[in-house]
Amino acid sequence: MKKLFSILLAFVLMFSALPNFLVNAASKDKGSLTIHKYEQEKAPNVGLNSNGSTDQEVPADAKPLAGVTFEIKQIASFEKITSDGKIVKENVKPVDNAIPIKLTTNEKGEAVFKDLPLGRYEVKEIAGPPHVNLNPNTYTVDIPMTSANGDVLNYDVHIYPKNEIKRGAVELTKTGATDKTLAGAEFSLFKEDGTEIQKNLVTGADGKIRVQGLAYGKYYFQETKAPTGYVLDPTKYEFFIKESGTINPDGSIKSGVVVEVKVKNYEEPEIDKKINGDLETLPINPKKDYTYDIKTLIPEDIKDYKKYVVTDILDNRLVIQGKPIVKIDGVEVDASVVEVLVEGQKVTATVKDFTKLDGKKQLHLQITSQIKEGVPVGTEIPNTAKVEFTNNHDVTKEKETKPVIVVPTIGNITLTKVDGEDHTKTLQGAEFELRDKNGKVVVVEGKEVKGVSDANGVIHWNNIPYGEYQIVETKAPIYTKEDGTTGSYQLLKDPIDITIDANHQTIKLTVENHKSGWNLPSTGGMGTIIFTTVGLLLMAAAVFIFIRRKTVNQ
Repeated sequence: MKKLFSILLAFVLMFSALPNFLVNAASKDKGSLTIHKYEQEKAPNVGLNSNGSTDQEVPADAKPLAGVTFEIKQIASFEKITSDGKIVKENVKPVDNAIPIKLTTNEKGEAVFKDLPLGRYEVKEIAGPPHVNLNPNTYTVDIPMTSANGDVLNYDVHIYPKNEIKRGAVELTKTGATDKTLAGAEFSLFKEDGTEIQKNLVTGADGKIRVQGLAYGKYYFQETKAPTGYVLDPTKYEFFIKESGTINPDGSIKSGVVVEVKVKNYEEPEIDKKINGDLETLPINPKKDYTYDIKTLIPEDIKDYKKYVVTDILDNRLVIQGKPIVKIDGVEVDASVVEVLVEGQKVTATVKDFTKLDGKKQLHLQITSQIKEGVPVGTEIPNTAKVEFTNNHDVTKEKETKPVIVVPTIGNITLTKVDGEDHTKTLQGAEFELRDKNGKVVVVEGKEVKGVSDANGVIHWNNIPYGEYQIVETKAPIYTKEDGTTGSYQLLKDPIDITIDANHQTIKLTVENHKSGWNLPSTGGMGTIIFTTVGLLLMAAAVFIFIRRKTVNQ
């Protein structure tokens, strides 16, 4: 009984396996192609590398890729698949005018082409998501596909092509208005939605920032710190990574496409303040005019500015004289271009017509001022100016000058004229003048500094500014002799050099004169006759000698 059961079981097992054997041994009329599409960072190759089975290994970093459209087209047919128990493909005939079939991968990354006539097919990708690189190659697949050992036909072919994720590169170049590259500009990099993905990106000596490995999509650079001396540009500089690209360390393109972004910065307005053209400190007498010269370099993009104001607030110990003026490149302009207002001690120069300043170089504000009377001598009075501006990017900033200083000074000179042999004897009538280092007579409060010694032999000059001077005697005093005649003191041969400064504000001099020993002739007297006679005799002698020499030579 047991033996009979074993025989029956063997028959059951044999006949149950028969259908599978027949499937392999007999040929089918139709087949299928299933494409499993994946994306990964770096695809191993762009062609097809598959045995057609369903158990192929997929890289760990690969993910199913939806949205890839494939087109397959039969290019040959197989009329005979098996012969004498061996797997062959005979009677391969070209197929012309076959209708292409298109399918797009689903969310699992699969596209299944069913009920395909047996034969050879061209497979190509014709569309796909923008963030991956499509396979540019066309490859062929046979249906059925022969196993590696050649003894099995696979009528349901599976292939596993991979697409490389696009990773692009961008190069930002930072320049000034003259296209000179700028180092030291700092940027952050953002995705289109505002997500910051990199920060503290700083332009190098070549003015460039290079970023690689960016996925497909829109991005923007935004400046977070401008180079020294330049205005921050908060513009969002957008760019689009559409293609893969890489950059060599030297900045050259290694492969693919590198997106270029150009960013231009404009210099900040510079402001400088001096006194009387080029001085930082000026010792000067109270109630004497001097000028503050405030100069700003006009930015090259001034026509796009929204605000540009120069302000100077003078100390209460100072008095503004007249109305300040503004010059553009040396030419005075009216209030329609730059409006000047004086409100108490505050002076403002506000640009009203920015287009009139386009292409100009310098704005020059001039303020005439004086130190008030009564300010203690030697008191330093500092003063600064500033420029406030808003550019077309709504960047608002101000810059202030270094302080310049005026110092009230009162130089005094007292000169006493005495007899050189008797200092107790003062001399009246000596005439002097004060000259500057260029030899010109000094002018104080509109008058030349000159003087004549009084009955006490004294000349007194006040309110002399700090500086280097010479005291020059222009007429010596006279004296009366015992016999009633008059004589002249000797005129000083050399000027007297003096310096008035913080350490020498009061100068006191005693100047000696010595008698010449000559008697001055009286008008119409005997002295005049004698001098005239001697003069005529000398002239006659000179004429005689001249005529005699001429006769001898002839």
